Amino acid sequence: MDTAAAPEPTSNAGLNSGPNPGPTSDLVIIPADERHLDALMTVMHAAFDPLYGEAWSAAQLAATLTLPGCWGRLALMGSQAAGFSLCRAAGPEVELLLIAVAPAQWRNGIAGRLLMRAQEDAIVRGASELFLEVREDNEPAKYLYNRAGFVQVGRRADYYTAKDGSRRAAITMRFSLEQLIG
Repeated sequence: MDTAAAPEPTSNAGLNSGPNPGPTSDLVIIPADERHLDALMTVMHAAFDPLYGEAWSAAQLAATLTLPGCWGRLALMGSQAAGFSLCRAAGPEVELLLIAVAPAQWRNGIAGRLLMRAQEDAIVRGASELFLEVREDNEPAKYLYNRAGFVQVGRRADYYTAKDGSRRAAITMRFSLEQLIG
């Protein structure tokens, strides 16, 4: 699972830039499916640093969107794709597979809005926990997740391999959805 975030960030993608003040009052989050593949891939390629190879291919994304228990959300500012999320449910758990925000929209709160929507979607699907993994050196994403109440529950050594061959661990984080229901 890949993710990016920062103070008012989103996933492992799209959170490593300076402030871009822009209201999210025009933000609309809609269900995403294979019809939105071009928009999702545009955000994917812009948001994820190619150094780490975290971006998925169009084929991977399209296949995942059609799997039972998987769903995506597309964040739109007007008619422009601003970000997206991708989740997978498995019993009482939901995994946030991807969250990304277009660089032009970084630090506008879109990542946080997508994260809240993923939590809401997970509750509607009957989940009690939301999990994600984030690259250990993705400080903006970790900030977002910590601020949202996620806690570290594991570490996968050498999970990510950069193009230069260096390895990074993945931090597994968990959020108890009961915090929102109670």
